[in-house]
Amino acid sequence: MVRIAINNDLKHYSLIIRNTKAYKTTKNIAIITGALFLINSICLVAETARTHKAEPLLVLLVSAFFLLFVLYMIRLLVKMEPMKLHKKVTEANPGLTGEYVFNDEGVTISTKTDHDSKHAEYAYDKFISAAEKEGFFLMNISIAGYVACNAEDFIEGTPDELRALLRTKLGGKFKEK
Repeated sequence: MVRIAINNDLKHYSLIIRNTKAYKTTKNIAIITGALFLINSICLVAETARTHKAEPLLVLLVSAFFLLFVLYMIRLLVKMEPMKLHKKVTEANPGLTGEYVFNDEGVTISTKTDHDSKHAEYAYDKFISAAEKEGFFLMNISIAGYVACNAEDFIEGTPDELRALLRTKLGGKFKEK
């Protein structure tokens, strides 16, 4: 059995945000849009240098890709900004404490806030993925969402024990360092 304290600090929350599908998708769209903007800008400059007049279609494409790029960057940097989302979660769950208990059957998540307490159990077949990243264990459990913990959070057991348990129970769903 491995017991881990729930830690809702900004470092944990930032890792979770950066690994969500929505964040990764928005980041990829921003990168693609930025690349298209850059390619079209180069084409516009080349065409203008060659003909000594701007091609209206290229100017329109450059402007459109630039606008898309700016909008996606605003969404990525502002709307999904970890500090802002962490504050929202912390305000919604004042005094959040609890623990994750990993055993042979699955994980038990017990949380307590200033307003209520919750208890949930998830079998390992409910895990979508698990990985070690940046010194953390990051697990995506269907319905429950993401769980992040590092060596400082362990109450009972060790990171090696959790790693062995996840390797055994999740097989290919667990990606090690």
